[in-house]
Amino acid sequence: MASVPEQHETPVSRALDEGIYSLRQAADIVSRSRDFTRSQVRRWLTVVKPPSQGANRRVTISFLDLIGLEMVCRFRDEGASLQRVRKVLKGMQARFPELRHPLAEEAFYTDGHSVWIDFDGHVEEIVGNLQGHMAIREAIKSFAEEIRFVDGRATSWSLAALIEVDPRVSFGDPVIRGTRIPVRSIVSCLEVDSPERVARGFEVSLEEVEACAAFASQAR
Repeated sequence: MASVPEQHETPVSRALDEGIYSLRQAADIVSRSRDFTRSQVRRWLTVVKPPSQGANRRVTISFLDLIGLEMVCRFRDEGASLQRVRKVLKGMQARFPELRHPLAEEAFYTDGHSVWIDFDGHVEEIVGNLQGHMAIREAIKSFAEEIRFVDGRATSWSLAALIEVDPRVSFGDPVIRGTRIPVRSIVSCLEVDSPERVARGFEVSLEEVEACAAFASQAR
């Protein structure tokens, strides 16, 4: 009986499982419904991913980089300065040196007014009027409830109604939730056909087709 070849993880297969995004794709995702420019997103990306060496090096972004970038954007949404965000990240790296993507960990919370971070079992305010004060973790909600975490690390992200990103599905492209159908495939077909015919062709609901169109309209 022939033996089954042992499967080895290669750098390429690992990268595909981690999701691969260009700067433009990442900017389109985090800038939707926001007034951020692509140049701002590029600058904020340096908080979570060091700049590539060489003027012609292409920026590639993993799913965890994308989550980290989204967290930076959320800090900016809450009024935190980029300097403050860098300080938070530096503090996390000092406390958790084994983490490659600290901002993609399930450590952030909010009470609707301030943002807190879980440091070694206690929660400290990092955005708000009482920075450095402690809080009870159970009294505040997650800063990223639509991001799914497994063992504390981000694994998928519900971007909008019926739309999600999972680095193990379609290389991390936004897809209709629970399927492998990329949003861009639906949107491309909508350019030449009606929503009803597209829904029938992909065997999805009209609501899902409309969700893809609505999501795409938010992207730059």
